[in-house]
Amino acid sequence: MRDYCATALKSLALNARGDFEFIVVDDCSTDGTFEILQREIRKVPGGVLHQNPQNSGISYTRNAGLRMARGRYVVFLDGDDWFAPGYLSQLVAAIEHFGCDFVRTDHVRVVGRKREIVRSPQAVRNTMLAPIRSIMPADASTMVDYPLVWAGIFDRELLARRGLLFFDEKLRTAEDRMWTWRLHLYTSSYVAVDLAGIFYRRDVSTSLTRIPDERQLDFVPCFEQVAHEVSAHPWGAQILPKVIRTFCAMMAIHLDRADTYEPDVRALLKSRVSQALDGLHQPLLERTLEEMGERRAKLINSVRGGAPVPPAPSVQEPAAPQRSEYLRQVPAPGANRYRVGAPA
Repeated sequence: MRDYCATALKSLALNARGDFEFIVVDDCSTDGTFEILQREIRKVPGGVLHQNPQNSGISYTRNAGLRMARGRYVVFLDGDDWFAPGYLSQLVAAIEHFGCDFVRTDHVRVVGRKREIVRSPQAVRNTMLAPIRSIMPADASTMVDYPLVWAGIFDRELLARRGLLFFDEKLRTAEDRMWTWRLHLYTSSYVAVDLAGIFYRRDVSTSLTRIPDERQLDFVPCFEQVAHEVSAHPWGAQILPKVIRTFCAMMAIHLDRADTYEPDVRALLKSRVSQALDGLHQPLLERTLEEMGERRAKLINSVRGGAPVPPAPSVQEPAAPQRSEYLRQVPAPGANRYRVGAPA
């Protein structure tokens, strides 16, 4: 982050407002980033610098900032990205205009000197929508496939009341997917708008996504937990196919690049994927693999344990969502945990 953090902080200064606070959290960096932050934070009105006592990962770091936050709304920014001048005021105006739980935006993808606007998967713009109705269909990219938490603004107070504010610190990667799924399962409203004021750098060599170590395998426990919670949700019967489809797609991506992992991590990847496949609802898994195409199905079948296929489930129309009950319905981990049907 050393080469980029000054740009990030300058963009904060260009968004400063009397009622904004900017909480900058350094994850105990050792490359000189913290020294740059100490110098540059003085130029950011409302800026506060905090350093973790030890390197603790992105979930802990985001949570550290969230614990310090006092404002009604919250926005995220990674250290190698930046905001357009005045962008944050536009975000606040949008969420206050619609009075919704959160607002999602497009973003600008930056590769070298190239700039490209990337639209969120939601085609309906400037309209209040129910987050849960933006999860399906299973075979198309939807808002849960857009887990870019820095592309939007969120009602911090509402998320805190519902137990949705913090990231799962057990996850070293895929924490944003878990967070996004929970927003769509347990909140009431959101709006997608035509704003693209966040600049996201791709292909940064120091990015965690470029490091092929064991942390990349945390997509497995992430989707196992998502499957737990979806199974307990009143809409579980309709939504579980999307969980399995996305889970399998990520398995195929990682298995396809398994040769980039060290032998011990590669073996661990195959073992964890195999165990996860055994825990999925087998008829839904079979249907998913048929729909995903021969190449990806072959990759996934190469590590399957050959679990017996139980009878197909009956899919019923979901009852009206009762979001106050969702979190209490999350089942404890255990065998046969991806059943389809109404919650117990």
